Amino acid sequence: MIARRLLSVIAASWFISQTISAQIPNGDYPGDTLYPWVVISFEEPSSFIQIGMSGQNIWQIGPPQKTIFNQAYTVPNAMVTDIMSPYPVDNHSYFDLCIGAFNNQMYPYDIFIDFRHKYDTDTLQDGGYITVSWDHGETWMNILEDTLSQQFFYVTPSRALGPWGNTNLYFSSNTLFNGEHGFSGRSGGWVHSCMAWFDLPVKHPADFPPDTMILRFNFISDNIHQNREGWMIDQLRVFSLDLGSGMHEIQKTPLIVRVAPNPINENPMAMLNKVFDEVEYQLIDQSGRILLHGNPGRCRQFEIKRADLSAGIYLLKVTAGNGQITSSTRIVLL
Repeated sequence: MIARRLLSVIAASWFISQTISAQIPNGDYPGDTLYPWVVISFEEPSSFIQIGMSGQNIWQIGPPQKTIFNQAYTVPNAMVTDIMSPYPVDNHSYFDLCIGAFNNQMYPYDIFIDFRHKYDTDTLQDGGYITVSWDHGETWMNILEDTLSQQFFYVTPSRALGPWGNTNLYFSSNTLFNGEHGFSGRSGGWVHSCMAWFDLPVKHPADFPPDTMILRFNFISDNIHQNREGWMIDQLRVFSLDLGSGMHEIQKTPLIVRVAPNPINENPMAMLNKVFDEVEYQLIDQSGRILLHGNPGRCRQFEIKRADLSAGIYLLKVTAGNGQITSSTRIVLL
């Protein structure tokens, strides 16, 4: 019976890894990928994408037919500021990525959005920038200035995050004609850009509310015609990475959780890196349901009563210091 359960778990793990490998190209992210929620290649309609309804909006989905923008990253279609013509003057166009639509999934403490893009604009004048809204589109702010989300957007590189942080984004010194920070000039080919928000908990009324998150991809031009091709975006992805305890090392007091051995046949024993006050834990299945909850209090290790949990892969979330410090790890029950 134990051998049969082990084979079932191994088979499930292999299937998950193959699914992930099919959606996340090898070499992009060395961390284990959790929940590759969606890959938008613009080959078919997506309910997560909304193009602005303004009559001057030039974002179009289709096969690019320009000199520089002559092929999509994933052929045939891409999101382009007009698939055939240069961008006009005095333009502001946008499309939205509605992250809140992923609300029925589990947010395992981080969310990554990456995309492939090309841009051809007047340097430091025309270009593209990304804004975020946490209140259903009532207010917007540049991602570099995101403070309403309690500064979960992590801008400064960290050795704890390795290559998984924000990559190939614009900086505060890259300013467009309207004062926004953004992409401009010529990319010289396809660029892979990634942005990430960390420490997003499982959806809960008392927790940070990721279900209101919307990203807006804006394109603007001034009143001088430059005969440039604009901005083209393809293979837009939303997913999460298993950063282990590394993402929590950016906090002043890291909480590190280890479970050994893993996979586990009996009641798991969780071990912490030191004694913490007010320790609590949750065991969460892959659909985001909290199946077990415990409060061992002040401790350095604790036992998780397995009860009647079936074999499978679970997320162990541990908090300490009255919920101020959080860490998580995956465990496999046989």
